[in-house]
Amino acid sequence: MRRRILAIVGGIVALAIVATVIVVQIRANDVQTRLDYITSLSPEDAKKYLEEHPEMIAEMANAESAHTARWWRLATPAERKTLIATAPEITGALDGVPYGIRDYANRKVLDTLIARKTEQLKTDPDNGQTRQTLEALKAIKIAINGKREVKRFLILLVDEELPLAAVAVGNLDSAEQVTFSVPGMGTYTNDMSLWTQSAENLYVAQGQVGAPEKRAVVAWLNYRTPPPGIDATLGAYATRGAPRLAADIRGLYATRQDDPVPTVSVVGHSYGTTMAANAIADTDLRLFAFVMLGSAGIEDRIANAAALHAERVYAGEALADQEAQWGRISRTDPRSASFGAKVIQVDGNPDQGLIGVTGHAPIIHSQWNDDPNSAAWQAYRDAEGNVDPDAFRTHFQTWGYLDAGTESLYNTAVATTRNPTAPFSRR
Repeated sequence: MRRRILAIVGGIVALAIVATVIVVQIRANDVQTRLDYITSLSPEDAKKYLEEHPEMIAEMANAESAHTARWWRLATPAERKTLIATAPEITGALDGVPYGIRDYANRKVLDTLIARKTEQLKTDPDNGQTRQTLEALKAIKIAINGKREVKRFLILLVDEELPLAAVAVGNLDSAEQVTFSVPGMGTYTNDMSLWTQSAENLYVAQGQVGAPEKRAVVAWLNYRTPPPGIDATLGAYATRGAPRLAADIRGLYATRQDDPVPTVSVVGHSYGTTMAANAIADTDLRLFAFVMLGSAGIEDRIANAAALHAERVYAGEALADQEAQWGRISRTDPRSASFGAKVIQVDGNPDQGLIGVTGHAPIIHSQWNDDPNSAAWQAYRDAEGNVDPDAFRTHFQTWGYLDAGTESLYNTAVATTRNPTAPFSRR
């Protein structure tokens, strides 16, 4: 089906785009010097300078979070205001800056990029890359706009041919519990709205099992995922993505260093478990829980669950998931006795009214996907405009790991909540 479903195969265009991770070691004095210089310029001069020196945006985004957080803490209100006005591209990516301010800056940048790509497409309407980039930018905007019960924050926006982004459901500036949700193969920002929906599903489920009111779930898509196919059996994408996840979690600690430290967990799906395992094995990120759903496998260099810097390690996989195993051709199944992750149930529990996962997809259902009148069903209409009833019936018989009402989502919520008031679902 060509509905907007995040899955290992299906209606997502495979984009074999490899992002180059820029790793720049910038000394504390250099961070202060560069930010001091930017804030000394007028908005016009700062814009011109950044256009002439685009590398500065990437360098500051990769600066050590402790250095950038220190500059922000010591900056005067006037300096902070100037940085926001003159360099929203830097402000939005700068660890140490409160996430509410980063959201404001990133929204400004997002609108600018959408306007720019729209004009470019008018000039060159056959440019497929521009069209694809614009589609992803608009998907990010849909993910953060609209009236919602829980506020969403655009905490990260990376301007690339296919943009990267991270959206927080809930306020990271005050959250006592934070969960980073990491996608796997074939998930791109042109589906940011659906991936953010999965984060909101987890946010709601955590509340139902006793998580603190002040919490946040981050729909984290700040790495280039491998396209469906052979690339998911290789480690290059995970190797490049792991430092980015580690940096963003360290950035949370740097931003919140004057507050009580929040409980931080990571939930990974498919290849996202492979990448996230690399990150938390190589760096002690002080995680509470690491949950792996439909794992594409853990690299052999990571001996067991004890080698991961997390208090608790969980893994779950549906019996109907026929895709995850192909990622484990040369990797370890985290559910194996030799690895030692605690296995959580995901195949359904009728006694508790919990639905079983029916395949490998992380999420299938959303208000858009479940509405037969939406354009998501355009390919399944007959000449009179009626949706194929068999296709619609099948849609409501299939469930992903992070769909609302599933045993997988429920147990993931329990696993990522330090003191849940509800037990794990078991059979």
